[in-house]
Amino acid sequence: MNKIKDLLRDVQNNNFKTPMGTDINQLVKEMILYIGSVDHELRDKLIYGTLYRWIMDQELSVDLVRQLLYVTLDDDHLFHGIGDIDQDTVFTRSFSVLFVPLALHYNDIFNYLTESDYEYVYSRVTLYFEREKDFRGYILDKGWAHSIAHAADALASIAAASYYSREHLLFILELIGEKSYFNNYYFINGEDERMAEVVIQIVKRNKLKKDILLNWVQQLGDFKRLDIYPQDDIKRGNTKNLLRSVYFKLLDINGSEVITNEIVKTLKKSKSI
Repeated sequence: MNKIKDLLRDVQNNNFKTPMGTDINQLVKEMILYIGSVDHELRDKLIYGTLYRWIMDQELSVDLVRQLLYVTLDDDHLFHGIGDIDQDTVFTRSFSVLFVPLALHYNDIFNYLTESDYEYVYSRVTLYFEREKDFRGYILDKGWAHSIAHAADALASIAAASYYSREHLLFILELIGEKSYFNNYYFINGEDERMAEVVIQIVKRNKLKKDILLNWVQQLGDFKRLDIYPQDDIKRGNTKNLLRSVYFKLLDINGSEVITNEIVKTLKKSKSI
């Protein structure tokens, strides 16, 4: 582990250029072996940070990016230990799903994804978002897990992709609402803003009718209470924070005044806001 850490430090200190004689394809594959390391410097800064920069700088071949996309979406990565709570397996899942936005960004440049690829990405990420149970944000001595925030980043990139249809977007919107209903963990690490960005990308696609979004807002506000404390308060807090984040993000979208005003009216009628 120390060997790859030293090598990636050298890469970053050298403006993300690999040392002479280094096979970047082999190095990337070795990096993926440590994608779920509990060493936050290696996992977050060195591995993800380097992959991000290489994607932005178009340093990786299309074939390699496509291979990595399928590796990170497989059962040994995206679904490694799925269902675990308070276990280190969350890091592998959470940082695997973060490769999806990078791969989709590469597709915006090189247009390499097939219809089958698009559908596979969608099916894997939505299933992961449904099944993830470890919602921890920052973990002492191990850094960010942030599974829901990272999965939301992936869903936002999917929602923004022109391939995905009204049916795809509607299902994603429903998933976001369902996750905000979770009532035994209060999202305190900005998850509401990251999930709200998914909604914003859906709005920008202009595929769903206005009434669908307004009904979604109304349903979130009118959730059924269990008359159990603190579960009801947690659910209320999570849904309220999500709706607030959606509202303020909508203000930044040109031409969104009408739908924003209607959402405000809907929020005011809500029993939980």
